[in-house]
Amino acid sequence: MSGQKPKKSVWNSTLAGAFAGTVEVLIMQPTDVVKTRFQSLRAASHYNQGIIKAFQQVAREEGFKALYRGTGPVLCIVGPRVSLQYMGLALYKPMFERLEGSVLPSHSSAGLAGICTGITQAVTLVTPLEMIKVRQQTDLLQGGQRKYHGLFRTASLIVREEGMMALYSGLLATVARQSWGLVVKFSGYTEIKAMFERTSTDPSQPLAPWKHMVSGGLANVLVGVLNSPPDVVKTRMQDDSRPYRTTLECVKSMWRNEGFTSFFRGSWLRIIRVAPGGAVQFAVYEQVSAWLDKRQ
Repeated sequence: MSGQKPKKSVWNSTLAGAFAGTVEVLIMQPTDVVKTRFQSLRAASHYNQGIIKAFQQVAREEGFKALYRGTGPVLCIVGPRVSLQYMGLALYKPMFERLEGSVLPSHSSAGLAGICTGITQAVTLVTPLEMIKVRQQTDLLQGGQRKYHGLFRTASLIVREEGMMALYSGLLATVARQSWGLVVKFSGYTEIKAMFERTSTDPSQPLAPWKHMVSGGLANVLVGVLNSPPDVVKTRMQDDSRPYRTTLECVKSMWRNEGFTSFFRGSWLRIIRVAPGGAVQFAVYEQVSAWLDKRQ
């Protein structure tokens, strides 16, 4: 195709993605802690005065550092997860683009790249590290003590008490969350960014950083809402002393006992978490990726 932009380097995309994800986590982690507690069957009953009060309650009862519980596992996740996310966009998307219009429908490459990337993320490191993160974030102070401490101690305690496969609790829900979330994110970001490029006065020039932020933020608003159900189910399956044996049993129990709205618990916090987080992440990614490409 004439006028087509050169493909991004997969290696540069991976490095830029890891850096962008780390910046996002350090800024948005407190919102993720409160979101996870709202989704937890055990911890949610402790917070019944709204989102702002929940932040204040965590800081007052457990100290400000409690808002960064689980940051270790998340930072371990962010490397493979976000790097794979952008590697998938740079690697899988061009593969599917070559098939668009013949084998595949138009505008399907971003979504298919998201599915492939999401499955890869979930079955490698994301599920066990999410398990450790959820256990740490929902570990409320009991008599001034906590059960879970540190990344490796938490993992070893889970394995010792529940077996090795416990680290993969919620795998099916994690696959669904990662794949569906990236379908929405990749497709939304690609289309919104393309709209900015079509209306640009000089298409040969890179987009302004604020346009990448708007594209990433709006795409992640969709993710926050549409991807909430598998995220809630994943948290429930990874919670300590969960009453569910399988993902299907969890879904049935939530539907029967708590109703349809239970699948959207913490969705406002997810939007608050992922929308500005996506804006920061995509903006940092595009800038770092462009800088790395220029240095080649």
